[in-house]
Amino acid sequence: MTGRAVRKVAVKHKKWLTPNMLRIILCGEALRNFPINFESGYVKLRFLNDALTPTDNERVADEKPRVRSYTVRAFDQKNCELTIDFVSHGDNGPASAWALACNVGDDISIDGPGAAKLINLDADWFFLAGDMTALPAISVNVEQLPSAAIGHVVVEVLSEEDKSPLSVPDGVSVHWVVNAHPDMPNTLLADKVRSIPWQKGVLSVWVASEFSAMKNLRQYFKVDREVNKNNMYISSYWKMGDTDEGHKKAKKIDQSTI
Repeated sequence: MTGRAVRKVAVKHKKWLTPNMLRIILCGEALRNFPINFESGYVKLRFLNDALTPTDNERVADEKPRVRSYTVRAFDQKNCELTIDFVSHGDNGPASAWALACNVGDDISIDGPGAAKLINLDADWFFLAGDMTALPAISVNVEQLPSAAIGHVVVEVLSEEDKSPLSVPDGVSVHWVVNAHPDMPNTLLADKVRSIPWQKGVLSVWVASEFSAMKNLRQYFKVDREVNKNNMYISSYWKMGDTDEGHKKAKKIDQSTI
């Protein structure tokens, strides 16, 4: 069982990192051959219905599961432990509902991992930006930066209490944007990014955010600042006012127009 195989795992540990970020550690022998070095990549969690409890997921064996992608924050190969951080959105979706309701010992199926999207380190300075859904991947990426790196990290969070320490080099500045209503139209993240003074030299960019914010920042870095495409990763993780399926369709259409 390798690569994108489906694996059945169990909840080993669950804790709140901040008021709106929940960490769940999954474990099991099925992770024995989970590939290493896929932090910042993703796994797909498989749910049946918009179930509120894991037991509901076992109710209908032949029902087609709904899948949601989540970033691999860490993987401990020795102990077969996979760490995933969830932004709390209440119980209005299958992943959020499961994360809130699950208990230690509960089972869930995952598949993956998908490719890790890491920042290109061949640059003079670095810029990373995203909202809370991207915070796990941002955390992985800043941990890859060389100790002498310079640049900026901009993170949009739901509250002051959601500001969590990031392990960045001394030359990298962290900027927090508090937005209690990320589901309402706004340009807070992009405005903050655009306000930061530009530096000389070759830039490497990593951005993941809501769909409209992604398009705003893609315009800024790709068109306005003419950053080389090989030094730029920009993606959306969700779309305001739309379902996960709707977001995927919007991404596909968007990619066909650029």
